[in-house]
Amino acid sequence: MPTPALPPDNLAAAVAEYARLRPVTVRLHNIAARMAGKEAVRACARRLQMLSRRDGREVLAMEHELEAEIFQDYLLHMYRPRGFSFVRQLCNRRRFPPDSDEQRLLVAMAGARFSLFVIRELYPEGGFTALDIIRGEELFLFDQSIPTQEVRGVLTGLRVFPMLGAWMHTGANLDLGRLPEEGGLTPLGRTFGEREEREMNEYAIRAWRQRVLAG
Repeated sequence: MPTPALPPDNLAAAVAEYARLRPVTVRLHNIAARMAGKEAVRACARRLQMLSRRDGREVLAMEHELEAEIFQDYLLHMYRPRGFSFVRQLCNRRRFPPDSDEQRLLVAMAGARFSLFVIRELYPEGGFTALDIIRGEELFLFDQSIPTQEVRGVLTGLRVFPMLGAWMHTGANLDLGRLPEEGGLTPLGRTFGEREEREMNEYAIRAWRQRVLAG
């Protein structure tokens, strides 16, 4: 059995710092997004089956308000034609001072990993614990929205990175529905390589879109 995850000792202070840093991660994603050209967008849309032909041209087709955030998260972290994601490229440019919030977050986000998690305990102060069903680890993640919902036992796809003595996620939450019975769940206990992680991310996005668009 995985070791249960615990929140930071001073959870209120940690959540306050998370709330201060969260808008910075959004701003950094927006900066990185400006580095993505049309070919990157087209390649990712093709992988995710989100291309549509209109007036003889291939265009990115979105049918739900949350798809833009999901697509951008995948584009910035999983499109790596030369081995470097757009977030990693922005980090490597060192446009921010080494001790700045921006650079600390970029270093952490450049090593972010996508996985599938089962949500376990909710902390209304601003976080939750979740079991990584691939690695078999349980993590405490900062979040101020998920703990306000009754989502224990829900399977979700998240891209996570260590910060503030626990974990943050990049914001794109792929809610894949409640598992029928978590008691029978056995984590794989594996670490995926880049290709396996990308394929899992793509599968999760397609499954999420099918679920959301079905209503």
